Amino acid sequence: MMRETPAVQVFLLDDETAVTDALMWLLESVKIASRSFHQAEAFLQAVRETREPVCAVLDLRMPGVSGLELQQQLLDEGLDIPLIFLSAHGDVPAAVNAMQHGAVDFLQKPFNSQAFLHSINRIVRLARERFQSRQVDLGVRQLLERLSARELEVLDGLLEGKTSKQLARDLGISPKTIDVHRASVMRKLHVSSGAELVRLVGAARASAKAE
Repeated sequence: MMRETPAVQVFLLDDETAVTDALMWLLESVKIASRSFHQAEAFLQAVRETREPVCAVLDLRMPGVSGLELQQQLLDEGLDIPLIFLSAHGDVPAAVNAMQHGAVDFLQKPFNSQAFLHSINRIVRLARERFQSRQVDLGVRQLLERLSARELEVLDGLLEGKTSKQLARDLGISPKTIDVHRASVMRKLHVSSGAELVRLVGAARASAKAE
């Protein structure tokens, strides 16, 4: 059974304390947990270390590392978290750049509180969905480690769409033995159909390659 997903936390990064304080108060008013940062490196370290679902609100223009540079750093490190950008400058090219690289929204200061919360709800939902997907993939990979070498060979053949007869011929064993291994694979991976097997294992392996 899959564990209950932890509450999503919103990381806030802005060099102005007054801004993060106001945003934290607004999020607290709707019972959304948040954490504020005023330096890019501290923010990055917290994202690297977290084991719970997070999303983030980044200021576009900050001393030192800009919001866009920080977004690229997250992408380079494979830290896939939903982002909203804030800007007091109305920088359209920067907004386009941020959105092209996966940002969920771009809000110009001063912004409407309801518009901000609407965007926050979107990235909180995305953070929860991505976390759940990663947990499922991790669970499948852990189950794959329980398969024997022969079962992994049979699994690979099944993922390639091979029949029991084709696999038996390839592996030099009987079709009946293939069927026994197939049943064992499906039991160990907790799946009930070939389609479910292909979907789960395919997604988990694709996720592993992307990391």
